[in-house]
Amino acid sequence: MLIIVNDDTSAARRVLVVDPAPGEQALTELTALAGLGLVPTVNVRRVHDAALRARIAAAWDTVDFDGFDERELGRRLEDEGEGYEVLKCRAGIPLTRAVLEQATGERLRRRLVLAGRAATGSDTFDHRAARDLGVAIRTTPGANASAVAELTVALMLDALRAVSRRDRELRAGAWGDATTGLPAPGLSDARVGLVGTGAVSRRVADLVRAFGGEVLVLGSPRFTPDRAAGWPGQRVESLAELLAACDVISVHVPATPETAGLVGEAELRAMRPGSVLVNTSRAAVVDEDALDRVLRDPAAGPARAAVDVFTREGARFSSPLTSNPHCTLSPHAAGMTRSATREASTRLVDEFARFLTGGAQRGTTGENGRAG
Repeated sequence: MLIIVNDDTSAARRVLVVDPAPGEQALTELTALAGLGLVPTVNVRRVHDAALRARIAAAWDTVDFDGFDERELGRRLEDEGEGYEVLKCRAGIPLTRAVLEQATGERLRRRLVLAGRAATGSDTFDHRAARDLGVAIRTTPGANASAVAELTVALMLDALRAVSRRDRELRAGAWGDATTGLPAPGLSDARVGLVGTGAVSRRVADLVRAFGGEVLVLGSPRFTPDRAAGWPGQRVESLAELLAACDVISVHVPATPETAGLVGEAELRAMRPGSVLVNTSRAAVVDEDALDRVLRDPAAGPARAAVDVFTREGARFSSPLTSNPHCTLSPHAAGMTRSATREASTRLVDEFARFLTGGAQRGTTGENGRAG
């Protein structure tokens, strides 16, 4: 980790830590931020361990607010006119134009100049507004790629082998129900189609091939045959071709205007009967309502799905899929391994250090949250 120590407290900049790294990593992260000459104010709303909360409060100023509430976030960034130069988060907080305008208001003593998220994407950030208002955005692309790929393959296996369904039926004492559908398909028998060619998708391809599965992949127009030459999977030309050819479809693209609704009802019904859909990317890419309807129709489309991302998450979580017996749900946990969160936290601190010292920009994101 790159650490720059600044002992001049009069020159210190304030950082609002909307959600620190989980567990003990929070203390390491906050100490590192302080080592950059930043003065942290820590939001402890998502710090559930009372002992950890106390240790944070003993060393730094703390607040307690809902970081997903746009109005509250804007108010906290204004901080009664004091303001902050830096914001750090790890969740998809609503850094909208309205919030950014509040955080950069002329009447503030300190104006926001840097916002960072310890994650790959930043699709809940208004990048255009950030550019207009002079706020740099930093993320940690690829830091959780292995973690997301692991859960993606685990969800594939659950959907193919019906692990969670058989567990529920055995707990209910229904041995006969638990053994329906046997023998089950395996990943070694499957042709897996990947939508997207980023770090997560490539890692998924490696894992699937290790199980003996066949991999097909669809990329953007930039994913030319030349670029696909060294990729661990066969390139296809269209989404229609991928959907028709594969037993499992797994989605790995960012949320952009181009990918919104990419997999809707028509695409789902074009999938092979009895196939599986896995979404560990972004909720906007796969239409939740359409997925719910198609899964309930045995005549066409996927027989099972596994979903880690939802339109409404957190305390406000709701989804039509909660009552769907053909879908396995996961609480946006794909990237949440200890090593992945540690890597993302460390890399974001490094990005902050480079920004504060005028160094090279590595984790810069473009308007749509993709690494640039």
